Amino acid sequence: MLTLSEKFEGLPVLNQVVVPDIWQQQAVSALRQGKDVVVHAPTGAGKTLIFELWSNQGKKHGQAIYTVPTRALANDKLAEWRARGWEVGIATGDLAENLDAPIIVATLETQKRRLIEGDGPTLLVVDEYQMLGDPDRGLNYELAIALAPPTTQLLLLSGSVANPHDLVKWLRRLGREGVLIKHDQRPVPLEEVQANNLNFHLPSEIRGYWPRLVAKALAEDLGPILIFAPRRQAAESLAAELARYLPTPNPLQLGPEQKLLAGEHLAKLLKSRLAFHHSGLSYGARAGVIEPLAKAGQLRVVVATMGLAAGINFSLRSVALAGDSYRRDYIEQPLKADEILQMFGRAGRRGIDEM
Repeated sequence: MLTLSEKFEGLPVLNQVVVPDIWQQQAVSALRQGKDVVVHAPTGAGKTLIFELWSNQGKKHGQAIYTVPTRALANDKLAEWRARGWEVGIATGDLAENLDAPIIVATLETQKRRLIEGDGPTLLVVDEYQMLGDPDRGLNYELAIALAPPTTQLLLLSGSVANPHDLVKWLRRLGREGVLIKHDQRPVPLEEVQANNLNFHLPSEIRGYWPRLVAKALAEDLGPILIFAPRRQAAESLAAELARYLPTPNPLQLGPEQKLLAGEHLAKLLKSRLAFHHSGLSYGARAGVIEPLAKAGQLRVVVATMGLAAGINFSLRSVALAGDSYRRDYIEQPLKADEILQMFGRAGRRGIDEM
């Protein structure tokens, strides 16, 4: 006779049910009451779930525009929600498709003119609204939010703004009924580890700062590790350096489709359970190979670019930074506090790591 848990295992629909936390329920309730909602919660806490619950899992609920900071992240969201059977369009400047869909994933700049002209959706979601402070793009964000029609509700999401209450005050001065939903508890508490305190003895064959640091961290059970590098070339070079010096006692076996999506160079690194991750990779390589393997705990190290930090769709146990600046529009930009929070927020896997 089957036990109760065994009976539940045979009901895949039941196993897919996600029970929202209280703060997520409060945000959805406020939206359904017609209020504008500002959500402050750490990276990985589940801010996107608020929108997914409001949309009734992609069913028609009036049109919603979900804005994200990068084209790469827009493409990822499009593919993720279409894979669930949702009707979704996209607008990123270089791509415009299915713009009458109930959900549009977009970069905010593509929607600014529409909002200013009074043609707003039922709901405008601004994911990573800390972009308001960006010296280049902040004005576009401010105009879009300030001039959105009164009939358009706002859902603003971030985990790296120190004064979200001031944003709510600003919305109220604009005549909107804004509320703040704040959740400060991370799914996994963070612990700072000093590199100099890692004292595991390594063989002399492992050379170089990063290979030795990563080897020590892995030996101290701090893996898997997500390293942020300043730019694409640096990410690929660092991943190759790690593959050159780190022993691989248990090589990863890739399937034919994974090898095809990854390409020869990346597939060779993946065999060593290492990968690089940046917007120059195809969506298939990122979301079809690297991210599923990272989420499944099959990779020891992923080296990602800082510029795509907001678009990474996975977390690893530990995070390290391989620089304090990155190149943007041909100018070297020092890392800002919210960007550092975004990156370190990727440390800790909910339901897997205790700290």
